[in-house]
Amino acid sequence: MEGLASSEAAITGSASRAASRNAVTLAVPTASSPPTVAKMMPSAEVVMLNMRTRSARASPASASRWCSASASQGDIAANWALTQLGKPYQWGAAGPATYDCSGLTMVAWAHAGVQLLHYTGYQWQEGPHVPLNQLRRGDLLFFATNTADPSTIHHVGIYIGSGMMVDAPFTGAFVRIDSMYQPGGLIGAVRPAG
Repeated sequence: MEGLASSEAAITGSASRAASRNAVTLAVPTASSPPTVAKMMPSAEVVMLNMRTRSARASPASASRWCSASASQGDIAANWALTQLGKPYQWGAAGPATYDCSGLTMVAWAHAGVQLLHYTGYQWQEGPHVPLNQLRRGDLLFFATNTADPSTIHHVGIYIGSGMMVDAPFTGAFVRIDSMYQPGGLIGAVRPAG
């Protein structure tokens, strides 16, 4: 029995030392504390913290670290966006009376409990990229002037199924349902991180 206890202690000690080597000191500011407060946490938790706070952007190549939103969250976002049909487009608007494309997607996903930033270029980075043959309701569809260059993304819509999306397309238009292929320049899709 004594040999078993010493083996467990050795394993526990090894695990503890390994965890210390993989730990990162990170300042975690809160509303009531200055940003100098630090906390020890494993590096995997740091990745998740950065994802949630959007303090560090992960590239699409590292999307496997992300926990994408559930299908039910996608349904909530898509269904809510459909309730906004007919509202006018206004650049920079995020409701409740007018929307631009990223404002509509941001507010729709907020109703599903997922925070997105209000800019198409940022939203392109806010979840794993999804192949077009694996789209689910609520996935974000992005459009660019040059489909080989994500820096030219200029529009985003919310996939609602059957090749269709809801979007706030441009000045003078209203929130509407469009074919995901109609605007042209479809560069890809993102499933927001949940």
